[in-house]
Amino acid sequence: LPFKLVPNPFCIISLNQVKVARTKVKSGPDPVWDEEFVLDDVPSDVLSFTITLYNKGKRSKDTEVAEVTVELSTLNNGDEVEDWYPLTGIPPLGEWGALRLRLRYLHDLIMPQEEYSPMQQLILDPSLEVVRALADICHLDRMPLANSLLRIFRHEKKEADLLRTLNDAEIDKEDETSTLFRAASLTTTLMDLYMKSICHGFLQKAIQEIVFKLLEAKQSCELNPTKMETPDDACANAEFLLQVLDEVTLSIFMSFDFCPKTLRYICGCLQRSVMGKWPHERFVRTRVVSGFIFLRLLCPAILNPRQFNIISEPAPPMAARSLIMVAKCLQNLANLVEFGGKEPYMEVVNPFILKNKERMVVFLDQLSNVPEKPESEGERGKGDPARDLGTLHHICVTHLKELQALSRSQATLKKLVTVTEMLSKHKQKYLEMIR
Repeated sequence: LPFKLVPNPFCIISLNQVKVARTKVKSGPDPVWDEEFVLDDVPSDVLSFTITLYNKGKRSKDTEVAEVTVELSTLNNGDEVEDWYPLTGIPPLGEWGALRLRLRYLHDLIMPQEEYSPMQQLILDPSLEVVRALADICHLDRMPLANSLLRIFRHEKKEADLLRTLNDAEIDKEDETSTLFRAASLTTTLMDLYMKSICHGFLQKAIQEIVFKLLEAKQSCELNPTKMETPDDACANAEFLLQVLDEVTLSIFMSFDFCPKTLRYICGCLQRSVMGKWPHERFVRTRVVSGFIFLRLLCPAILNPRQFNIISEPAPPMAARSLIMVAKCLQNLANLVEFGGKEPYMEVVNPFILKNKERMVVFLDQLSNVPEKPESEGERGKGDPARDLGTLHHICVTHLKELQALSRSQATLKKLVTVTEMLSKHKQKYLEMIR
């Protein structure tokens, strides 16, 4: 983007000139938003969408500077595309650069829920054969698959069984503890979505106060000498960072009771599974839980509190750097490792890590100490199973050839192929009735 004209860019998404979503403000010339918007039930008269680039002005005078319009007819139904889309200036003068967008457009008919009953039975089967087969072949559809599966299982109050079984399967096929749950998979995506959907109260109790403190602070937590205004700041910054770290760890350690019971039960299942597989590895039971609670929940929420609904506006630059420093230190503590020689300026934090290692182990054991499966926290009946089953049917149609190949050796998948084809015929009849 041309920096002089757009020093503080943000985008607004519109359908038929109606504004429906807005990104946060970034700084140019090469902003990365990394934000996701899901627009359901788009009216049938909408044939395109427009992304308008604005510059955030002082005293809230925002300027419209460029736009890109994408025709829905140019997108393949159900496919994900990622590409650069050139911007046109308002008025259309000169070069305006381009926006990189990842898009998925799904135009589908959702049948009444009872039509999907045979598919629902296969999906919810305790063996999870169908779920695991879809996990193996649907890498590009991982996010819609995970969202739909989680809502279907939560609707039936079976999310604990889904997550426990998939976690166990992942542990079962892993040889090294160091790479356990580190790669993106359907299992880690489901855990991320589940934690984000139920942990808002826990995050508020554990980290909200410290996030607010850093937003208002006049003092920085920066330790990297290349990012400091003057080297003289190092001592005061380190002192403030260590004070913040003491406060946030105390707050986190005191809030384990606010972590949802079902998630705590799943963490306990994780501990028992890894201890069964690697009985002689001392810290494996700690690291398997910290890998989710810290590396996939608390640290991302500190890094990006807006995405976790802790704050409504983007953090200013100094606060954003302080949040990065705090998350970085907590990540090392959660991994039970001190900072090494690659970042000598971080070694001032090592006494804090050494002091809190044992407390971290105790905290994660306390958090995971829910041996019996609790009643599901979700209310049954919430959500729209027909929509989610329709999404799963669409995914099965997209991957029908792979499912047919797998079904030669798996009887359950033979049933899934038959049900997928049957639902496609039923859908065709509904479409003919509409016409």
